[in-house]
Amino acid sequence: MAFKVNKIDSTKQEVEFEIPYSDLTSHFEKAYKKYQKKVAIPGFRKGKAPISMLKRMYGDLIEQGSLEDVANDVFRDYLKDNHVHPLSEGSLIDMNYEPKSILTFKVKYEVKPEISLNDYKGIEVTKILYNVDDKMIDEEVKYMQSKHVTYENAEKADSLEYVVTLDVQKLDDTGIEIIGQKDNDVRFYLNDPQFGKEFKEQTEGIAVGEERILMLPSQEGLHAEASAQAGKTEKYKVRCKKIDKVVFPELNEEFFSKIYKDAEIKTIDEFRAKVKENLEAIYKNISEQELRNNIVSEMIKLNDVPAPEALVENILHSYIDDLKNQNSKRELPKDFDSEEFHKTKRTDAILQVKWYLIRDEIIKREKIEVTDKDLLPVIESDAKKYNLPVYKLKSIYEKNPDVKYKILDDKLMDFLIKNAKIKEEVKKEEILK
Repeated sequence: MAFKVNKIDSTKQEVEFEIPYSDLTSHFEKAYKKYQKKVAIPGFRKGKAPISMLKRMYGDLIEQGSLEDVANDVFRDYLKDNHVHPLSEGSLIDMNYEPKSILTFKVKYEVKPEISLNDYKGIEVTKILYNVDDKMIDEEVKYMQSKHVTYENAEKADSLEYVVTLDVQKLDDTGIEIIGQKDNDVRFYLNDPQFGKEFKEQTEGIAVGEERILMLPSQEGLHAEASAQAGKTEKYKVRCKKIDKVVFPELNEEFFSKIYKDAEIKTIDEFRAKVKENLEAIYKNISEQELRNNIVSEMIKLNDVPAPEALVENILHSYIDDLKNQNSKRELPKDFDSEEFHKTKRTDAILQVKWYLIRDEIIKREKIEVTDKDLLPVIESDAKKYNLPVYKLKSIYEKNPDVKYKILDDKLMDFLIKNAKIKEEVKKEEILK
């Protein structure tokens, strides 16, 4: 048997095989034995007909019918003997068989490209720092209070801190009610940022039982945030049926204990300090994740690594699996457009594959690995979190490739950050809004 490998590009290869009939006989013998078990010939029990008889009666047909299995066996042996690791199943092409003479065929497949990395040490990246100021703390405190509001009946909405229940009827340009476009008992929190200023201004001071005509920006309707589009408006008749005043909880020890159950906070200053501490931790994590993302982007930019199609397809399939897992029945949405999804997500998948290849190459070059010393802190932390014995979690984590992958990823990123030139930049307050 002879074979020749043709490199089509950096990831695609093609191997050509030429196999004389003398090398095919052992493969054909397997085909005869396989066929023997299934065939029934008069005078013999099923599966007991002599192979010599099968060869005389059906030899050419059996040999012709087994050629694809022969090609698959030959290709598997080639991969094993030559330590070739394709990224997907090979594609059989150009098969030609001359009976009793020779079999030729080709198989196309993809492999990981050979990567020539540029210097991955000393790359220049920006790290964004976030300053938590009093305004941010005020907004966070307000948000916390909004999660624990109570309501009091009221007759009039004399500020934005009210929830009004309205019957809403859409009108045509002449003021006639449009049939089928009425909603009853719709609740609106007047201070909701999604409502435009027009809605807030025109419902100001509304009272229970009062009817009003609202002129609101077209297309945006009741949820208008922007000004009217091209001056067009839509007309609504609303009738106020109920008003609830929004009562925010007082900033006292009772409220503090609801928010931070494990902390003893007595004063507003202590509470605000705790809020600030938590916000700083959140923004620190955001800053560090952005730094990691910036490093990944810079590494991809500096290294033009080809992305094998097989790996790109694997990533796209994983995206779809993630979507399915978000549904209790593991089903995709009824209106899911697979072709459009692949088109919009393809760039993300390519970038992910490029980083995967760069990542693995750096890990190999720098001999980065996961040791028991790296694994133990993760095991101890998770054992405490899930209230499990350390020894039980240890036996699970030691066999879990996902845990080791995450640790390896963190060690790689620590290495790249340590060897990067990092420029720190404080993000302006207005960007944080």
